[in-house]
Amino acid sequence: MTNAKSHLDQFLDGIGVRLVPVARRRRGAQSHARATMREILNDHGGDHLALVLRFIRDSEGNKGALWSETIGAVSDILLQRPDWAERPSDVFAALDTIDLNDARREAVLRRPWPVRQTLRAYLYRDLQRALDARIDQDLLGAAA
Repeated sequence: MTNAKSHLDQFLDGIGVRLVPVARRRRGAQSHARATMREILNDHGGDHLALVLRFIRDSEGNKGALWSETIGAVSDILLQRPDWAERPSDVFAALDTIDLNDARREAVLRRPWPVRQTLRAYLYRDLQRALDARIDQDLLGAAA
C-alpha cells in the first residue's frame, strides 16, 4: 500500500482545500466531497473545479460550505452560465451576500427533492438577482 497522495489531493493542496474522511468533522476549508470533486475534475478540468472551490471558499462567510451538493450546484450554474465565470469579481461580490450553508439547509428541508438540484435553483435565483443589481449599480455609476 502506498502513501502517495492522489492527483485530486495534490490538486486540492494547491488551492488550499483538504479532503478529510467522512468519520472526521470538517473544519474551515475541509470537505468530505471526494467523489463530487473527482467527477468535476474529470468531466470539466482543473480550472473549472478550482474556480468553483474558490468561489465557495473565498466568499464572505462560506469557507465551511464545501458540501458535495453546494460544490455540485455551483459547478452546474457556472457550466450553464459561463459568462458569469468571466466576471469573477462580480460573482465573488454576489456570493458574499449569500449564505451557502443556509441555502443548503433550506434545500435539505425540501427532501425528497434532490438537494443539489433544489440548491442549484435557489443559488441561480440569488446569484441572478445579485449580479443584476451589480450591473444596475455599475450603470448608475457610469451615468453619474
